[in-house]
Amino acid sequence: MRSFTLVEFLLVIVVMAILIGFGLPLSFGLYKNQQLDITSQGVVQALRDAQQKAMGVENDSAFGVYFSNNNYILFQGSSFTSRDSQYDEVFDFSKVISRSGLQEIVFLKNEGLPSATGDIILSNNSRTKTININNLGRVNLEL
Repeated sequence: MRSFTLVEFLLVIVVMAILIGFGLPLSFGLYKNQQLDITSQGVVQALRDAQQKAMGVENDSAFGVYFSNNNYILFQGSSFTSRDSQYDEVFDFSKVISRSGLQEIVFLKNEGLPSATGDIILSNNSRTKTININNLGRVNLEL
């Protein structure tokens, strides 16, 4: 009957520790990148939804998107402060995502033109994605 020696057992433990040591940071980096991709697509979709609702004159109102540090809100109304909160659609940001840039964009009913133009910048500390809104209301995701 043959068994493992203490040296063989310790060698296996060391090899596993090394593999785990390299694998965890890599997998966490992949998770952060995936969260950035999902969040940026979600923000673009919320902006486009607000614009479509405004152009379709849904509930005879303008629509917009408001950004805080923890979430973004698709709202009905001419501004976030005067909105009708019963129509709010709230989307949370992942804890690994930080945001800067525009805080509120309202799309005018009928035309769908934005109240503000510029960038929304999303970052996960290793990658950044920029969402640009131009004066015609076009929403572009720049990598």
